[in-house]
Amino acid sequence: MRYAFYITNHGFGHASRNVPIIIQLLKKHSDSIVYIKTDSVRCDFLKRNLPEYFSRIVYYEDCNENGIILKKGKMCPDLQEMEGKIRKDFIHWDTYISRETKFLLSNQIDIVIADIIPWSLKAAKICKIPSILISNFLWSETYKSYYSDEIWRPYEKCYRMADKAVWYEIHMDELHEYCDNYECVSLVSRDVNSTEVEKIQDTYSKEIIFVSLGGSAELSRPVHVGHLPYEFLITRGVNLIGSNVHMLPEDMINTPDYIAASDYVIAKGGWSTVAEILLQRKKCALLFRGNNSEDNNTKITLEKRKQCIGFNGDELADIGAVIDQIKQLYSDNYSKYQDDTEKICSIIIEMASNKQCMLR
Repeated sequence: MRYAFYITNHGFGHASRNVPIIIQLLKKHSDSIVYIKTDSVRCDFLKRNLPEYFSRIVYYEDCNENGIILKKGKMCPDLQEMEGKIRKDFIHWDTYISRETKFLLSNQIDIVIADIIPWSLKAAKICKIPSILISNFLWSETYKSYYSDEIWRPYEKCYRMADKAVWYEIHMDELHEYCDNYECVSLVSRDVNSTEVEKIQDTYSKEIIFVSLGGSAELSRPVHVGHLPYEFLITRGVNLIGSNVHMLPEDMINTPDYIAASDYVIAKGGWSTVAEILLQRKKCALLFRGNNSEDNNTKITLEKRKQCIGFNGDELADIGAVIDQIKQLYSDNYSKYQDDTEKICSIIIEMASNKQCMLR
């Protein structure tokens, strides 16, 4: 089998949630090859997460997207800059599609998996190669919140070309209209190393708070937490100060281990991080980066289920109060979540196998 993954370079969540899927696909067939199309930063991240499969993964650093562009130092979208870059990108879509049709045919790709690069689906359609669109949101729905249809409609047209859609848990119901052939699944997560989890927990005697807000969510003002009865394990951009604050290495890749080892989590509310938190049944506070359809849907859904405290950043000035709010959340309503990596891989393999059978 030859699988082509087109992974958006907007953040790291899309790349991380494809890691378990890629691993499972390569485990199932020893002669399978995975082709990954994204940008150089995401390729480096995936190489760190998939070192044992280096010889069976081919990386291409030639796919970029705009996603959501925030105003400098703020948590709201820069609508003017974002629109300009989207319009500029449209000019190159025909070139991208022409390039990818040649790539797909020359490498005899069996199936295209799009998360969530739209024009990859049009290239697959031209080549008559089966395609799967997999996500919890789409750029077309996100851009509907901000712009007229001349901005979001091209995205929608490409997304509708998918042969099948797989919608993750906590997706927007509007996605059901994009593809008649769709399935809803639960969550996916990278594996947790139980030995590493025990090692982390044994290192600290106090309750552990894992804080990871992403590079775009840096706190401009330092927050002193030395007086609080917790150990804070933080990632880059989290400006906490105290002898009980421990900065994790920038090249740290095993986020699920730290989530599993923690008592509570304070994190940016991206889908992949949320999935890792929910599968580990952790109480959390989630930072949402502005008024867009994906974040709004995640926030509304999880607050309704009493599984997160949503905040916009300012509340961290009194992080002790945030932790007190987290503690008030329910902790016994996570039974609906499961890791559906196996189910997703079965869907992908079945579609790819049908294509191979048709060629025989």
